Amino acid sequence: MTAATCSAGGPLDTLLARLDGVRASGRGWVAKCPAHTDRSASLSLAEGRDGRALVKCFAGCEVLTIARAVGLELADLFPERITDKSPMGRAEAREAWRQSGWAAALGVLAREASVVLIAARQLAESHPLGDDDQARLRVAVERIEGAREVLA
Repeated sequence: MTAATCSAGGPLDTLLARLDGVRASGRGWVAKCPAHTDRSASLSLAEGRDGRALVKCFAGCEVLTIARAVGLELADLFPERITDKSPMGRAEAREAWRQSGWAAALGVLAREASVVLIAARQLAESHPLGDDDQARLRVAVERIEGAREVLA
């Protein structure tokens, strides 16, 4: 990690300290994006469950461009990795990795099941699916199949 992430508050605090026009908003913060001329706050920021800085510019700036505009690198937006190289530590890390994959797969299943449910209701009510709806349904099926592979 670079010295930039050594603030006591973590990656998000490091980033917030380098931005202009920062103010609280909902569960996070908004600020003026340093990667483009910004009259009003178009940058949304929050802290992820794992401590990473979540960054979204609604004008379309990429996260790497935003980080570099304030003198940071992409790695600075993530907390320092704790590594325990013992056999127990490695086993715990593997299990945590597997569980994070399961959590992501379950999120995908919940979201895509909603798409399938909506399509099924429409078909049950004798309303044909349009081309866009059929395409979205195909995407949902692919994502569900991918999630099933993760969970298997």
